[in-house]
Amino acid sequence: RRCVDAQAFIYNGVDIKVTVSVGVSAVPEVGMKEPEELIGAADDALYQAKRQGRNRVISGAAAAKAR
Repeated sequence: RRCVDAQAFIYNGVDIKVTVSVGVSAVPEVGMKEPEELIGAADDALYQAKRQGRNRVISGAAAAKAR
């Protein structure tokens, strides 16, 4: 995430700011039983990262606590 933020991206002579938001989750972290729950927790974390201002990494556990 920091490498992308620090990288210069130039398209047609225009400097473009690029950031990365990531949602991650792990099975023991959130305590899910089905694979779909793991994907859902990571997805929830991704959208929470975007809501908090982009360019962030949020874990599934942090997203679950925020609900």
